[in-house]
Amino acid sequence: FSSFSIDNATRSIMIAQEVSKVIFKLSKSSDSQTQRFAALALCNICLGTLNQRETVVKQGVLRLLLFLLRYPDVEIERCAALSIAALSLGSIKNKTEIMKHGFIAPLISTTTYPDKNIQRYAVLALNGVALGESTETKIGIYKEDQLSSLIALVKSEDVECIHSGIYILGTLAENMDIRNFFVSSNALHIIVEKLATGSIEVKRAASYLLGLVAECKDYHYLLESASALEQVVAIASLVDEECEECGAFSLALLARNKSFQVKLTNMGAVRPLVSMMARNSASEHYAADALVQISNNRETHVRLAEDGGIQ
Repeated sequence: FSSFSIDNATRSIMIAQEVSKVIFKLSKSSDSQTQRFAALALCNICLGTLNQRETVVKQGVLRLLLFLLRYPDVEIERCAALSIAALSLGSIKNKTEIMKHGFIAPLISTTTYPDKNIQRYAVLALNGVALGESTETKIGIYKEDQLSSLIALVKSEDVECIHSGIYILGTLAENMDIRNFFVSSNALHIIVEKLATGSIEVKRAASYLLGLVAECKDYHYLLESASALEQVVAIASLVDEECEECGAFSLALLARNKSFQVKLTNMGAVRPLVSMMARNSASEHYAADALVQISNNRETHVRLAEDGGIQ
């Protein structure tokens, strides 16, 4: 079953014939090796098309996955967490069912396990549930432990855990109440630190989160005290479309604060913005907005001219 379920066509037949119910029984076998292969087969089935994923949820796979997620075997727990991650993506129905079955608490608990793969898959599952416009899923994750486990992941030394932790914080912070709580948790400096030293994936995730925070003028001085202004300028200077867009977006918001206009100019914000305009970058509308805001201050005009802003 674990081998057959890799092929999409065979997977469709297995689901149509409800072979998954046989696998359900095998996953509760007293033989640990049988359990592991059954968990792997379930994982492969859950990685199918949207229609396949919604069908296996209707067949009752979630109850079993909840059992396997709590089972004291690392390989089985990994498969269960990855299965939930797959089932949650792109399906509002599945997200709702995952919430109803009480997966949030065990998934958050799983992010604290010493096994890094389990941590990664658990965060991936949580992010799959959180992605989208639904407020209910985001609030459900936030209420479980007020982001403490996710912030702890960001503090780790594992690159993938750091990226996944920041990514889900950005997803959750799309909700204003969660964003307010995140800022009040004094975790901004951690995000800025990871932004400065992290991989390009970490930089993309962190710059998106900082952009959300920058939308609220009340948080501008907190961003400044966390040394975020320098990092936003650095992000805008990277030759990466996502980083450019997030950087230009944040600069356009921060430059509306009159006390930041000269500071941002002196930090070198004009050159990357001009570069985006000259290249007709996808971020040029944000870049233009930022340059207009900067030019509203007479003290920036000389530097603006020197760095090509007038052209």
